[in-house]
Amino acid sequence: MPIIRLPNVMSFYTEKQIQFPVSASTAIEAVHAAVEKYPALKMHVLDGKGNLRGHIHLFVNNVSIRDLSGLETPVGENDVVRILPAAAGG
Repeated sequence: MPIIRLPNVMSFYTEKQIQFPVSASTAIEAVHAAVEKYPALKMHVLDGKGNLRGHIHLFVNNVSIRDLSGLETPVGENDVVRILPAAAGG
């Protein structure tokens, strides 16, 4: 099963879990599986239509999905899907 990894700041929504397995075959399926497992995460990563929020970036094995096949990037048994919110500040 692919592994979801989150930054510590998002663990509040996943019962303090920053890493957990999900059943999925694509990056976006992994996100949906994570949201199903931890519903409190949903409003922070998906919009009202179930699409990935604009400030959320996905990486598969430390490579941005933008450089792969986008949301449909395949994920396998030992792949890591990292969910990262964009950071801003000064």
